[in-house]
Amino acid sequence: MFQSMEEVMDYLYSRESKLGMDFGLARMENLLKELRNPEKSFQSIHIAGSNGKGSTLNALKEILMAQGLKVGSFTSPHLEKVNERMMINETMISDEEMIEHMNTIYPFLEEGKVGYRATFFEIITVISFLYFQKNEMDIAIVETGLGGRLDCTNVITPLLSIITSISLEHTNILGNTLAEIASEKAGIIKRGVPVISGVTEEEPATAIMEYAKVQGANHYCLNKEILVSEPSQVQDGQCFSFKMRNTTLEQIDLKMLGRHQVNNAALAIAAVKLLVEEYQLEISEKSIRAGLAKAHWAGRFEVLPGQIILDGAHNPAGMTVLLETLQTRYPDVHYHFVFTALKDKDYRQVLRMVDEHATSITFTEIDFKRAASAQELLETSKLERKKAMINWQEAIDYARNLQNPNDLVIVTGSLYFLALARPYIRKTS
Repeated sequence: MFQSMEEVMDYLYSRESKLGMDFGLARMENLLKELRNPEKSFQSIHIAGSNGKGSTLNALKEILMAQGLKVGSFTSPHLEKVNERMMINETMISDEEMIEHMNTIYPFLEEGKVGYRATFFEIITVISFLYFQKNEMDIAIVETGLGGRLDCTNVITPLLSIITSISLEHTNILGNTLAEIASEKAGIIKRGVPVISGVTEEEPATAIMEYAKVQGANHYCLNKEILVSEPSQVQDGQCFSFKMRNTTLEQIDLKMLGRHQVNNAALAIAAVKLLVEEYQLEISEKSIRAGLAKAHWAGRFEVLPGQIILDGAHNPAGMTVLLETLQTRYPDVHYHFVFTALKDKDYRQVLRMVDEHATSITFTEIDFKRAASAQELLETSKLERKKAMINWQEAIDYARNLQNPNDLVIVTGSLYFLALARPYIRKTS
């Protein structure tokens, strides 16, 4: 039996190193059956997508909380502590509850039991379901880990499904084209359950729409059934208008920065409208406005003291919106990037984009088995002003020392890197 979080995390990480990623639902379904199916004890919303899952989830969560609902959320990865992945409203699961639920699951993880080969992510997902069951949610918002069809979160039957965006990622697992990846993510769509899509590119959008038709699921797509205006920039964020069916909302204030965040917020509003119309939940326009005015997401264009911006952009689509947001909000300053990446990401294309906008790039690396080395990243970049530093703290400090008064330091490339860098920067700013 586990007595401390240190024991829990040592055990979970040992399973991650031993089992890695292993997709499929049978193992998860068998484990949940032994635990009397906690995933059936609460109402849920399921979110998949290449980028924007966390921001959409947080925008929706803030709206529901503004209405006074008790909202669970399950996200990944965490930035500073694994407890962040499982929250009720603004409070993360306590160490004591993590240990309690881990001890509930553990007997089924031993050799010969149904969960013997359960992965790190599967166990964390089961803990979240037990946590939501115990605390009697009004609703839980559940984010997929990778893909959709075979992701272990796909055991839930939600009120709504949301697919935020599609880009080329994990091609060895999900497929080599946007349409193939879209079909995998569309696997979260359940029979008769409405789906909201932020995917606007023709081929992946068509793949999602066709899957929804097969499932008899009503389908609502950004730029078709869901319309938003071009945002206007205001001092503390941006402002936009929304239209869907017979609902029009003008001058919505959004704290999160970037045009892509307007799309994410629109998906959240669309979800609220369907909850009201399809399931008769009471959610006011006042709650929508209050929630979006408050919504933020750590590590997504997060501005810290010292003119430092953290952003978890880890693929070309993510880097595109980061660079667009930089040019919109800070068009005439120098950008000093601190960059690392995972080897299984398309960092070559990402760096081609960064090279075009960076004043300097300081490459570094993290202690993670999938991490690229600072040297191989350096050799990929064509920028003249660049440096490789193995120690990531020293890399951040080096980039800070390059700053002139109006310059920005951009820390990016991997959420795993941000998990380390964020507390260090906040402590040393």
